[in-house]
Amino acid sequence: MKTQKARISFVRVIDHELAIVGQNIVNKMTINANFSDPKPTLLSVQELIITYSDALLKAKDGSKLDTAYKNACRLNLENALSILGSYVNLTAEADVVKLESSGFPLSKIPEPIGILKAPTITVTYGNNPGEIHIECSVIQNASGYIILYSPLPAPADNNEWYSKQWSSSKGTLTQLKSEIKHVFKAAAMSTESNKTGIYNFSDPVEKMVP
Repeated sequence: MKTQKARISFVRVIDHELAIVGQNIVNKMTINANFSDPKPTLLSVQELIITYSDALLKAKDGSKLDTAYKNACRLNLENALSILGSYVNLTAEADVVKLESSGFPLSKIPEPIGILKAPTITVTYGNNPGEIHIECSVIQNASGYIILYSPLPAPADNNEWYSKQWSSSKGTLTQLKSEIKHVFKAAAMSTESNKTGIYNFSDPVEKMVP
């Protein structure tokens, strides 16, 4: 089971927000009994925030050298916050209340995808005898698609059909019996479906194999 953690990467935080995020962390961790011995010290992080803020302001209408200095100050602050975040994660031991008290943004816990809706399928002839091309409508969050096929009459139990699993929403079945009518259907796969064996299948499509 995945647990929340303090996010320790700040590369996607835009320039003018980084100092705000850092200052919030320092404010939240100051006199915080959950984190009595922060590493690096909050004073050193505060100094990096001030230095970066000054460099950011100067770089706004400054030279290329000013911009380079701002970038170097940003990297120093990012590194310090990353180390501090690692300390927070180690100290909090996955306690969400403690993690939230640190001021660090927290990672998200992925929500279960569940059993996905049925796709629609298009069944066409392949390039060679015994080939059938199948294209499924794209289902969001699908990890792949399971294709069931059978000569007619098809068994009542899906487990008795032939099956293929594709990572893509389309593909070609080969080496089918020519001049025999088959039936085809497909379902989108998810972690939950794969564990339970429950799938929402498309309406079946019958097609004579060339």
